[in-house]
Amino acid sequence: METITEGQVKATVLRFLKTQCDKKLEPELKALDKLDAVNDAEKIASLQTKITATQARYELENWMPDAAHRMAKQLYFGTHISKGIHPDSKGDNLNFDTSPPLPDGIVGSQTLSELPLDANGNAAALPLVAFFEEEVEAGNVVKLRTLIQSQHPAVEGAFSSNAELSAEYASSFKAALDNVIDEPITYERNKQLLWPLNNAITDDAYVAVVPLYPSALTSQVFQKINHSRFSEENKLARENRKKKSVEQQPYRSIPDIAIIRLGGANSQNVSQLTSKQSGRSYLLSSMPPNYDTKSQYRITKSQTSLFDVRLVQCCGVGLSQLYQVISEFRKTIDVRDSRKDALDLILASVFVLAEHIQQTYTPGWSKDYQLSMHEKYWLDPYRADLEGEEDFAENRLSSDWQATIVDQFSLWVNTRLQKRFKSFAKDFGDAEYIEWQREIEDAIKTSLRTGKEIFA
Repeated sequence: METITEGQVKATVLRFLKTQCDKKLEPELKALDKLDAVNDAEKIASLQTKITATQARYELENWMPDAAHRMAKQLYFGTHISKGIHPDSKGDNLNFDTSPPLPDGIVGSQTLSELPLDANGNAAALPLVAFFEEEVEAGNVVKLRTLIQSQHPAVEGAFSSNAELSAEYASSFKAALDNVIDEPITYERNKQLLWPLNNAITDDAYVAVVPLYPSALTSQVFQKINHSRFSEENKLARENRKKKSVEQQPYRSIPDIAIIRLGGANSQNVSQLTSKQSGRSYLLSSMPPNYDTKSQYRITKSQTSLFDVRLVQCCGVGLSQLYQVISEFRKTIDVRDSRKDALDLILASVFVLAEHIQQTYTPGWSKDYQLSMHEKYWLDPYRADLEGEEDFAENRLSSDWQATIVDQFSLWVNTRLQKRFKSFAKDFGDAEYIEWQREIEDAIKTSLRTGKEIFA
């Protein structure tokens, strides 16, 4: 940014004015092309007068004083917008200081290295926002507003051939962009949150917090989500997911997304960035992930064991994590903790499913099923309380069915891994089997200590 010259800034300013002028003249120039020089001389003269007046308005020495003295005073800049809370609000917009860092895992305006510019006010003055957003190309791309706010030497003579006028315009632009407010004004349409202090009850001590809408942040979230959902790469990957003849690529999907619209039919009233989004902002689901597939799982009468291929649907998250750990870290020493975390997820899913079966199936349901007796003792515990089931109750107490369940779980995990990683299936031998046994035995002990009756 230090190498930017006054000439580069001035060239950027003149390029912007030409673009704006050409856009404004587009209807007149199209109409002019359709007219006949002989038969439409009067209409041509009228259009030429309009064209000349418009070109004059966008000359540097004419546009700049209007921008500095009128537009800059009719726009209210900020990163946080009052009208985003209520479109009729007349409260102040504020620029947010992003320098204080946020704790890890928290996302806010400070997350962005640079917040985009937003403003509201007189719609006729909004071209000034586009002017400030112009980029000066000098090796690194720098926005014009960044140079103005940093009082870069290159802007000193860029806004007028008169050095004093150029400095005056730059000062007016900086004041508008900084929007320094010593005593911010709220409005009756704004919301207030009363934050209690330590002595709130005895001394009626509260801090009134007035939230403003973080349009600079939400606009970046909106763009990021749109790119993730609708980029050409993502669309192509989605289209190819059912084609066997092409290489499959991962794609992003964001379920349960909601949309709110700010400003109704006149989103420009809220702010410039809101208007670019047609008033739309995304709300991401704040519900925790739902890993519970137990309600969809039903034991079939012909099923001989809970530990078969169908159990995969209930343990998908944990198995996926275990597969990933083994794929990435199979030959490293640090794999044990990561594998344990994945196995804990699998065990939790199995325990939740077992508890669901125990609590929701009618006692005695297992009499008509082909499960092994050890699994019937485990999954149908209340059958032992039924009349005529004394043998079942006695055998349940005397047999070591828990140990059999431990063995079946360990064998099931090993089988899943051997089928997934066929190229090194032999690596999953006795050591892994013993590790799975130890993990489920520890989990059973923990379950019993906490009063759970899943294995009682």
